[in-house]
Amino acid sequence: MNATLRYRDFFHGVFTWISGLSDAGNHGTLDEIHRFWAADGRIITCGQVKAAGIEELRKHFGIYPRQYEEVEIREPFHTYLEAGDEVVIEYDILIRGRRHEGAADEGDTGRREFRVIAIFSVTDGRISEMRQIPGVRAGDA
Repeated sequence: MNATLRYRDFFHGVFTWISGLSDAGNHGTLDEIHRFWAADGRIITCGQVKAAGIEELRKHFGIYPRQYEEVEIREPFHTYLEAGDEVVIEYDILIRGRRHEGAADEGDTGRREFRVIAIFSVTDGRISEMRQIPGVRAGDA
């Protein structure tokens, strides 16, 4: 087995799952979250903790069907690096919001595309921490 690709299939599964969360029937069940995330898993965006622990992760992913008509994480990734249990992935994510009151970016339900750099820590085969910095892609601002 090529050690540099130890988690590649795992992250393909994670991002395929996230891309499907905008489907109303697929809203981040606890079994799915436990499959990919450690019990104390955290999402940190631009230095702020957005979710910590399974219940907050469930709430975080549970909003996708209400807020987003489409979420697509593009593959192949721009950058994919592994060093032990740390994985760095640079990828593009396409988001199209749903038109309803209270939606993120209310009034702007158009297509938005971001370039994200994320650093993942993996513990016992699950994500223990995701630190990410998203940025609007050039030409989309």
